[in-house]
Amino acid sequence: MTRLRYLDCAKGLGILCISFLHYENGVLSGPANTFIGTFMITIFYVVTGWLMAMKESRDTTRVLAAKRLRSLGLPYLYWTGIILAFDCILWAAGYYSSYFVAREAYKSVVLRGIGTLWFLPALFFGEIGWNWLRNKRKLWWIVALVIIMAYTHYYYVTFAHATGSTMKIVQAPFHTISNALRAVLYVASGYLCCKLYSKIQLTAFAEGCVGLGLCILAYYSVSNLHSLLGAVSWLFWPFIAPVLGPVGFILIFKSLYASRLLNFFDYWGRNSLSLMVTHYSIVQVCATIIIVNLLGLSFTGWTTIIAFICSLPIQYLITEGLNRYAPQLIRPRKK
Repeated sequence: MTRLRYLDCAKGLGILCISFLHYENGVLSGPANTFIGTFMITIFYVVTGWLMAMKESRDTTRVLAAKRLRSLGLPYLYWTGIILAFDCILWAAGYYSSYFVAREAYKSVVLRGIGTLWFLPALFFGEIGWNWLRNKRKLWWIVALVIIMAYTHYYYVTFAHATGSTMKIVQAPFHTISNALRAVLYVASGYLCCKLYSKIQLTAFAEGCVGLGLCILAYYSVSNLHSLLGAVSWLFWPFIAPVLGPVGFILIFKSLYASRLLNFFDYWGRNSLSLMVTHYSIVQVCATIIIVNLLGLSFTGWTTIIAFICSLPIQYLITEGLNRYAPQLIRPRKK
């Protein structure tokens, strides 16, 4: 299946927002920060489900699992080794403690992942889970939804205030399960939204208007859902902003499909794995060392925005280097 520019643009927006929020500290308002946080991860899951719905042929779950072990599992192993090696260098230099490095290694084993690497196992299980589930009767869908909602709710209640070192260690594998279950939910959402959209004929202008309307509704729900629904708002929250935002942006990018202004998002969408795995655990760490330890500045406010902007050319050079000299790290060979 050929790449679809508007879906790559949606992924590009997601990964740029992830990187931006990891840098940003104290500049954005609370609602804006929360709104970006609601869609920047789920947009990848929704895009995955959207693509699944568009494919004419379906892989069996076993075949799909084998493919995703190559495209997601191998990068997880490669980058875990690379980032652990980087952490060990900083440990030897006295920047990281022995506990920190050991904790990162433990998180890798339980698939909690170092930094942003948690996303790769979550996407793997999310896509595999929905691929298995979508061929089942609707009753199975309802049972799965109840299990996902119940687990994620009680996970949050149990670990919402887990701040101690011991609790963090206990929490890690349960966090992995929570990530995987939520991924199933949003991959399914993308799949069903695409199926619904395929039955509707819209002009490019109408797509843009609908997409903008969905994004506005998602943003509105961030601040107003609890006041509208009260104590039961947590039941509806996962299906509003985290779904409406991604679908809205997909439609907006689709309506602007030919615009050259989207080249920036298209590039980072096609290279989202490179930006994801390097920005948080390597580039941002180096930026923090320079700004805090060498320049003596605080990594807050507009300093973080400047750091983010300065990081993008560096990320571009890293991405181009990986594409040229080590493509298997970000684009494993397909069989």
